[in-house]
Amino acid sequence: MVFRKKTAISIGVIMCILFMSGCSTSKDAGPAGTEKAAATSASGGEAKALKDLKITRLYHGVMEQFKGSDTMNNNKIINKLREGSGFNIQYESLPNENPSQKTSIIFASGDVPDIIMVAGKSDYFKLAKQGALEPLDDLIAKQIPNLSTMASKEALDALRYDGKVYAIPYRNALKVGNGLIERADILKELNLNAPTTIDEFTSTMKTIKEKKNITPLTMATSSAGSFFDGFFPFAAAYGVATPTVVKDGKLKFSWVQPEYKEFLTTLKKWYDEGLLDPEFAVNKDSKEKLINGTAVFNTLYFSSGIDVDKALQDKKTGGNVQFIAPPVGKDGKSGIQDTSVSTQFVVIPKQAKNKLGAAQYLNYLYSKDADVLINYGVKGEDYTEANGEYTQTKEQSDKISWRSMYGLGDTDFGIAARLKAKNLLPYYEPQLKYNKPREETNFAPSIEAYDSKFTELRNYAEENSMKFIMGKRDLSEFDKFVQEFDAKGGKTAIDAVNEWYTKK
Repeated sequence: MVFRKKTAISIGVIMCILFMSGCSTSKDAGPAGTEKAAATSASGGEAKALKDLKITRLYHGVMEQFKGSDTMNNNKIINKLREGSGFNIQYESLPNENPSQKTSIIFASGDVPDIIMVAGKSDYFKLAKQGALEPLDDLIAKQIPNLSTMASKEALDALRYDGKVYAIPYRNALKVGNGLIERADILKELNLNAPTTIDEFTSTMKTIKEKKNITPLTMATSSAGSFFDGFFPFAAAYGVATPTVVKDGKLKFSWVQPEYKEFLTTLKKWYDEGLLDPEFAVNKDSKEKLINGTAVFNTLYFSSGIDVDKALQDKKTGGNVQFIAPPVGKDGKSGIQDTSVSTQFVVIPKQAKNKLGAAQYLNYLYSKDADVLINYGVKGEDYTEANGEYTQTKEQSDKISWRSMYGLGDTDFGIAARLKAKNLLPYYEPQLKYNKPREETNFAPSIEAYDSKFTELRNYAEENSMKFIMGKRDLSEFDKFVQEFDAKGGKTAIDAVNEWYTKK
């Protein structure tokens, strides 16, 4: 999982709103452009799929990459989507800031699109409770058979409100986020193997420090939440990498467990012995220390691996990096982050003019033909295909980099296509085999007592963790920290989430 709880998702995907007039009603049409009847409408009359379809999606950085005469609603990809689906689709971008407020405005206005994306579970459940969303169970069953490739039953069930599903999770097919990386050439120079356990890490780092006179492990944890992202592979060895753990059939916060104190004790030992970068808490970017050889180990997002390798190639010193397995703890525990959990949702507003068309268009988007189009472009122009194998150069991919914004969910096929074009598969694929600890609350409904306090509690745990490591607070006060954490709302939050967990 992406460790930081997303209140409105990060990672370049935040939403706001641009007003536009409602969809005009033209000739009633289905996906093939023919008149088509649908399920019964809320008023008891027969609904029709209209030809015009308005879609408002979250902001995506690729929207800034249109060139020449291409625009969001006038380019060869969207024209092919119109042709393939039979709908006159119009996409709108939600701006990059203050999504919750803008989403509320658009729903309050009554001038809603036919499909809209919302960022964050709390916003979704708020809209569901307000009756602002169309229940999707019947539409999914009758109109979106291709959804089975996009969302599991468990993922849909996690979104039920009063027994009904009101959203489709925007599938994130990217399974790997941060991973543990090493300067492979330095280990080879010292005739060392990649360490596989916590004890081996300690021993290997001591040898590196002794022979190279450098601090082996660096990290950049100056921003909120980055401490847990950075040290995730090491916390996983102690079984406390995710926010909660299961003990005695209940969820408990990882940060107040005895195993978490053990994890902090190890990091403090590394810090005191000069094995952990003394600047880890203030570093904003630690890649440079890998590049200049003043560090050997780091935790980086997988796509950063190619940046470091390119920088080392430019230096012409023979340096190179590779991602390695996370260390295994004494109980056999280990892992890296699972980034595949959905934190964005596709919904159909209750007041939408073209609910049937929205469902049919989603079904088309989740088809193989649309998947190829969105991830490769137009055959013969943007890629070649032979015997089921797709070939695309980086230049071809970069020329239409904005194409991925039209997807309302991602696929393994799509991720592989984009990573292959950017030469990132060697940094991504080897990590797929590593364990990815599951965070149970990712499958919980919105729980106010937990969701409203999570960020504050995480930040408090993070702040004190760094103090314990750097000796600004003695680890003998860990029990006192636990009491403070509970008093700040930790006990109330975990009790509330267990009301759900113990009954599911």
